[in-house]
Amino acid sequence: MAAMTETELRAILQAERSSALGGTLSTELGDERAKALDYYNGDMDKDMPRPGADRSGAVSTDVADVVEGLMPSLLEIFASGDEVVRFEPVGPEDEDAAQQETDYVNHVFMQKNAGFLTLHNFVKDALLQKAGVVKAWWEKTERRERERYVDLTDDEYALLVADPAIEIVEHEERPAAPMPMEQMPAPDGQAPAPAGTLHTVTIVTREEVGCCKVEGVPPEEFGLSRRARSLSTAPYAYHKRPVPVSDLIAAGYDRDQLDGIPAASDTETTEQQARQTRTFDDGPRNDTLNQAMREVEVTEHYIRIDYDGDGVAELRRVVTAGPQGVVLKRDGKPENEEIDRMPFAIMSPIIIPHRVIGRSVAELVMDIQRIKTALLRALLDNAYFANNQRMEVAEDCATEQTLDDLLTNRPGGIVRVKRAGGITPIAVQPIGNWVHPLIEYTDSVREWRTGVTRQGQGLDANALQNQTATAAAQAFTAAQARMKMIARVLAETGIRDLFLLIHELTRKHSDQQAVVRLRNKWVTVDPREWRTRNDMTVSVGLGTGSKDQMLAHLSSLLTFQMQALNGAGGLGGMITPRNVYATLKRMVENAGLKSIDPYAQDPANVPPAQPQPDPKMVEMQARMQLEQQKAQTQAEAERMRAEADITIAREKLAAEVTLKREQMQAEMQLKREQMILEADMARAQALLNAQSKPATVSAVQLGGEVG
Repeated sequence: MAAMTETELRAILQAERSSALGGTLSTELGDERAKALDYYNGDMDKDMPRPGADRSGAVSTDVADVVEGLMPSLLEIFASGDEVVRFEPVGPEDEDAAQQETDYVNHVFMQKNAGFLTLHNFVKDALLQKAGVVKAWWEKTERRERERYVDLTDDEYALLVADPAIEIVEHEERPAAPMPMEQMPAPDGQAPAPAGTLHTVTIVTREEVGCCKVEGVPPEEFGLSRRARSLSTAPYAYHKRPVPVSDLIAAGYDRDQLDGIPAASDTETTEQQARQTRTFDDGPRNDTLNQAMREVEVTEHYIRIDYDGDGVAELRRVVTAGPQGVVLKRDGKPENEEIDRMPFAIMSPIIIPHRVIGRSVAELVMDIQRIKTALLRALLDNAYFANNQRMEVAEDCATEQTLDDLLTNRPGGIVRVKRAGGITPIAVQPIGNWVHPLIEYTDSVREWRTGVTRQGQGLDANALQNQTATAAAQAFTAAQARMKMIARVLAETGIRDLFLLIHELTRKHSDQQAVVRLRNKWVTVDPREWRTRNDMTVSVGLGTGSKDQMLAHLSSLLTFQMQALNGAGGLGGMITPRNVYATLKRMVENAGLKSIDPYAQDPANVPPAQPQPDPKMVEMQARMQLEQQKAQTQAEAERMRAEADITIAREKLAAEVTLKREQMQAEMQLKREQMILEADMARAQALLNAQSKPATVSAVQLGGEVG
């Protein structure tokens, strides 16, 4: 079978959109939503037109009171802590991964998106307009930073141009002034090299950033097939909205095709008009002046259809624009692709079985608002009539000025009559004694239907009078049960689906690691590793009772755990430090603190304590250690005594050696001196001997001369 033509596809899309809930052929849903908005804004002119100027036009605001009374409690349940949802592990090996995914997905929702505002609008649309709708998608944006550099050298400019992420949008060159010879000497006495070029550039740094985006969808922009029993299996859904042509061109859509699509109509639906809190006069359109901001109506269709002709319907996303439903082209190709799931999360506070869109809380009190408005107006009119009674005037007592004087009603006014007693006030029956019980009854019905009570609001000082503590507690518990039921429905439908969608988009489209601050620690998160994980459940942050009640319960549990941990009652093996740490962690979370790390340490990160030794063994070890110390002391004393003896002997020997050496030196010196003395005496004796023989010497000398 051949693939479907574009004409056939457009015809099917237009038919599905027209018949969908919220479409052009199904205006009942839009009218009901518009009526709820009117009641919320205190505009009841369609159901209860204001009477004349002399009658009360007061309006009761029960719808607004109930919606605004539920909002603080519901938002506290979902957004008071760091975790809107928690991914629960299904095994001991899955705890770290589940905790990291919990932290990162909540970080994406609350920090990278306007998480609180999105959650606020999500819940409020559900309470007021039957269904809240949120859309999540993966968006890649180009982050641009413009910078200007002045007088860059050639090397600096070349380094800048080499960066592929930088685009030069402006460039100016000028020759650099040469440096004097004495400041830049050249080698070998040559002339300095010629000066280079200075560059002044303006650059744009481009960086592609991808992130999961979350945004609330106005209910009038969303439509769903009548046959849908759940959003995941719905055969058709659409999202229509006006989009500037500039945004579409920037996203890659064909500009020539967009030029031929007429601008979106300025006509607002009844629901859009009801949302306006102020009436604006229609002014001239600026499309003819600012063509780039001309808005066209773009519709994203999500339909299960057999487009390729294989006999099996697949879920496809088709984008059309204009009243004719022209399929837009992106990068030269029609915007018609197969997808895995619809990018929406939807929830209603009161579920109607087998239907996606249920009832709103506003519907429960709209009839009460009408009844109370009628009773309030009657009570005020009765007060007006009591202050301005009608008069009975006898004709024989009236003058020509009597009726004029009666019609001129002012304090201290004078009414002229012919004689006294001619004017008699007509008594007005007070109805307050009957109206007030009716108003109280309608208030009690409203509280029973919605769970929003005066006791729970903490505003009425008389709300608890004439009530026993048990009765007040029962009433408060019943109101809490209704509120918890609404919170549980919202949690298990829209909020759960939304965070599963964020998780899926993050793990499918993330292409790099991210370094983020989670629980006061910088951690590296790689969503690409999540692709292999399918064992995941979601637990939305709902507890039993208020945070104060939870803290009281946890405090009692902690007391029991500490007693059991200390072995009281023979329960020492039942509780571990890990259990105590889990209780402390929940107490910190309910106290509104960011992290438990400054207050307690995870037992898993604490090294195990050493086992306590046997006291007898300790005593024996101490005795042995004492004896060992005594033995060591004695050995040390013996060693020191031996060393002292050796030292004394060594010193004595050294002294003896020194004495011997000195004696020997003295003896040698004495012998040396004796030898010198003997030599001197020998020389003296020889000299004396020579002096005692003079003649012999003369004869010898004379004989020598003669010979």
